Amino acid sequence: MVWHFKPEMRPYKFTGHRAAVTDACYSPTGDIIASASKDETVRLWQNTVKNKSVVLKAHTASVRSVCFSTDGSLLLTSSDDKSLKVWTVEDRKFQFSLTGHLNWVKDARFSPDSRMAVSGGDDRTVKLWDLSQKICLSTFSDHTGGINKVRFHPDGTCIASGSSDRKIKIWDIRSQRLLQHYDAHADSVTSVSFHPSGMYLLSSSNDSTLKIWDLRQGHILYTLYGHQGEANIANFSADGDYFASGGMDKLVMIWKSNIEINQKTEIELPKKATKKSFWETENMRKSAAKGEKEFTFSPHKSESGEIKDESVKAEASDKQDNGNNFPLIPGLPKEVGRTLMQIENQLELITRVLVQLEKKVTMYEDQMLMLSAHFSEKERGSISSY
Repeated sequence: MVWHFKPEMRPYKFTGHRAAVTDACYSPTGDIIASASKDETVRLWQNTVKNKSVVLKAHTASVRSVCFSTDGSLLLTSSDDKSLKVWTVEDRKFQFSLTGHLNWVKDARFSPDSRMAVSGGDDRTVKLWDLSQKICLSTFSDHTGGINKVRFHPDGTCIASGSSDRKIKIWDIRSQRLLQHYDAHADSVTSVSFHPSGMYLLSSSNDSTLKIWDLRQGHILYTLYGHQGEANIANFSADGDYFASGGMDKLVMIWKSNIEINQKTEIELPKKATKKSFWETENMRKSAAKGEKEFTFSPHKSESGEIKDESVKAEASDKQDNGNNFPLIPGLPKEVGRTLMQIENQLELITRVLVQLEKKVTMYEDQMLMLSAHFSEKERGSISSY
């Protein structure tokens, strides 16, 4: 459904998918809408009342997410077949797959410069990908539950994830260091969204609430109530003036954020200077003349915002294995520790072999898909019957 802010314009209803629609997004120009579905297809719709679409088929299981590159030339999809796929939008052609997840890939997003991608899945990992080399650059395994949503920070140096373990985590992709950790909600975190300034984060949860986080101070600002069921999604608008949320109560709510940024979101740097990330430049920012800015919300059908001061948990330092004891179990006999370490190493080796097998299977599928594009519908039918 495409809803219009002007009440005199009726919403557009697009029909064509044969199973539940799991994700949808606009192209940067707004004239194309991409949608993902459990019918294993992706559709590209003309943003008009005509209800015309083109079907993209390459995944072999439910498609979970769709995302356009910044310039709108590429489309990134993720699926329960454990892969990510990249497409060219203009000619609607499949380009390549990215494999490495060991379970469903719930979400995937381009970086602001579209040179990288981030993905999260039910294997409890967040992966960072180099799209030019088609390789996984980093894997973050700090969550204890499946990853539901991942997002790049507007400056492209950090990524955030929301998980079924009820937590939100933010990493620096250059140092691969965990920057912030929030015990965010009373139930699974279903989505995360950065404000365009990069200073705030919006989250939704199965606990029916939305929350706003101040990333500079590292604590919660507001808990917002409005949905009568699980809140499935929440996203800021491109300018940050609004955010929208959807829930199991069958409602889509539009909230006015009223966030005013009284200071520059980027620091003017001397020529030849390297651009700093949000966290590196935060101590360079000058406070507004009257101190911290206020948040005021005018939600449609909600209670007043509840302010909670929940401190961010400090990043726990990893225990180092001294070669004698199995990690995280101090006092374990050396012989038992060595045996457990050997088992762990064997499991890691098996995991690597499984990943390689997944890559080979996906590569074969991709080759067959690209080969079939050269045949006519009649020829494909004869090959299939053969």
